[in-house]
Amino acid sequence: MKLLHLFSNYKLTGPAEPALRLASELMQRGHDVTFAHRPLKQPNAGHIDSRAAECGLPTHTHLYLRKHFHAVTIWSDARRLARLIDQHGFAIVHCNLVNDHLTAALAAGRCRSRPRIVRTNHDAVPVPRTLRNRFLFPKRTDALIELSHAAAQGNLQTFGIPRERVHVVDTAIDLARFNPGRELPDLRARWGLSPEHYVVGVAARVQRHRRFDVLLRAAAIAHRDLPQFRLVIIGRGTHKETVAVRPAQQLGLSGVVHFPGFLKDDDFVAGLLALDVKVFLVPGTDGSCRAAREAMAMGKPVVAARRGMLPELVTDGEDGVVLDDTPENLARALVRLAREPDHCRRLGAAARRTALRRFDPARQAEQIERIYERLVGLG
Repeated sequence: MKLLHLFSNYKLTGPAEPALRLASELMQRGHDVTFAHRPLKQPNAGHIDSRAAECGLPTHTHLYLRKHFHAVTIWSDARRLARLIDQHGFAIVHCNLVNDHLTAALAAGRCRSRPRIVRTNHDAVPVPRTLRNRFLFPKRTDALIELSHAAAQGNLQTFGIPRERVHVVDTAIDLARFNPGRELPDLRARWGLSPEHYVVGVAARVQRHRRFDVLLRAAAIAHRDLPQFRLVIIGRGTHKETVAVRPAQQLGLSGVVHFPGFLKDDDFVAGLLALDVKVFLVPGTDGSCRAAREAMAMGKPVVAARRGMLPELVTDGEDGVVLDDTPENLARALVRLAREPDHCRRLGAAARRTALRRFDPARQAEQIERIYERLVGLG
């Protein structure tokens, strides 16, 4: 099947990695896939073009595909995209962001052929009822792929989309990379932590809305009961000093809270492996909560807030803990896991099994493939 995946950005942030991974997996399953994204004047190792090349994905960079709405370039893109679809005979145009979705919908109306328009909502919350989205749903969207059942239900109610057009499919992660059996650097030793320490971690951009105030107050409560308690904050952010570093000092947590900064490649995987427990309080720009999925794949129980799609990822008492994230609740959960190490390990082992069952790229690609086949009448 000839597939065109659109991505109206060039940065490797938010949904870029999942979109590339899905396109790559579909290509490995024998489909003819082209990935079109916003071009860069100069190739950059930290952007989509280089990652697509690593995956061996054919790319198309002759569309503007702006991240933000711009009427002139969207109309221009729609005309060029229609010619591209007719020239190459793409059966499916799979959109990942609102502007590439709008461009594809406008292009489809100009095509001699009838490509099917598919949209993945990577935000994992219902699509807002904007003028653009009212134009797109339901008439100009053949299938909507959601990561969350709550988001799917919200969109069914808001836009009146026929139920058979809305599909819930888990986004995948690189399970070969996030594998606790791999040989990885010992970051506990690098951070000056011993095997006796109980290490709780968060991996997130350090921003005001990520509830670091709650996390740090919980750490102060937990440390009073557990002298071996340590908190590791993996990430960077413009307001890191005011949001996390100085508040930790004011709470008397110097030496208790560690700030290794931004970790990449194998160091990031090793950072997750170094933890006993992962905390995830607020979904960020990636509504799929990829960092929670990655920690689960590393066999770490996730203590998650009852926010966004986190309760659909983590099953309370089975592969992690889900709670209302007050400092007291969070501290209580963390102390319990420290005092019941066998229970903590069982949750971690179950989290790994959940990840293998739900976040497998081959499983995701097979589900998406079936949706495509139904749309073009092959299934």
